[in-house]
Amino acid sequence: MCQGVDTEIYFTAKDPIFQTLKPYSFRFPPSDDLPCENFDREKWPLRVQDARELGPNIDVQGFCLERFPTRMSYGDFAIAEKIENVYAKELESALFEQFQARHVRVVDYLVRRRHRKYPKLEIEDVTEAQPASLAHIDFSHEEAISMIRALYGERAQELLQHRWQLINTWRPLKGPLNDWPLAICDAQSFDAQQDALVADVVYPTWSYENVLVHFNTSQKWYYFPGLEVEETLLFRCTDSERPSAGSCPHASFPNPNCSQDGVPRESIEARAFVFYAPIEEFPKAKGTVYGQKE
Repeated sequence: MCQGVDTEIYFTAKDPIFQTLKPYSFRFPPSDDLPCENFDREKWPLRVQDARELGPNIDVQGFCLERFPTRMSYGDFAIAEKIENVYAKELESALFEQFQARHVRVVDYLVRRRHRKYPKLEIEDVTEAQPASLAHIDFSHEEAISMIRALYGERAQELLQHRWQLINTWRPLKGPLNDWPLAICDAQSFDAQQDALVADVVYPTWSYENVLVHFNTSQKWYYFPGLEVEETLLFRCTDSERPSAGSCPHASFPNPNCSQDGVPRESIEARAFVFYAPIEEFPKAKGTVYGQKE
């Protein structure tokens, strides 16, 4: 029996209004007195099991833990050019081998450094991304297809005719990490038909579609205690072979075994497309997406 921790995670409350209205979240102060988001969050108590005892497989549970070496120092992760020119390339090579793919493309990344006041922060305190405590999936399947079309233009259809995956990666910048760790939902226990809600995330000049998550007692949640810097968590965002299933909701949670006054969590996450199209010369990406936008 896996050991774990008893904690709380935020989920999106069910509301019949979303049968006709799409939920949204503004990532900037909206005008005209619009609320920043039009859905309610609700906190659910649950047990997050120890994934190290489970030994998950990404083809079964939708997530796994791997050791990916890096030439990056701790300080390098504060330099965008090094993340893009060194870390992203290392990650592409590691995922290429991991999935036996034909091509891998890292499309975005985000460094999070928890402020000591989090989650009780004032706006003026927020200078870096904080842990995401609402259960979600980063991109909808349809959004992932749009990203491929934006990146590869007229060559996109060649890639979409064959299997592709969008994979999340997550690793600590300092270890062992126990402060506000990442909880992952076993994809087998997630009923997307009942508990997934497609939503818009809106920025001043662009937007994208993600997936909000309703709580269900059937869901099984896991985390890896004491993550070290060489350990990288992989989990499925979406997969062309299972577009309506197989995705892993995730969220950060307060770890009752870790003092709020302990070393604050620092982590880097990245998302990468893994392609399997049997193309001799892979098309060069021409477009841009999200974090690369001006």
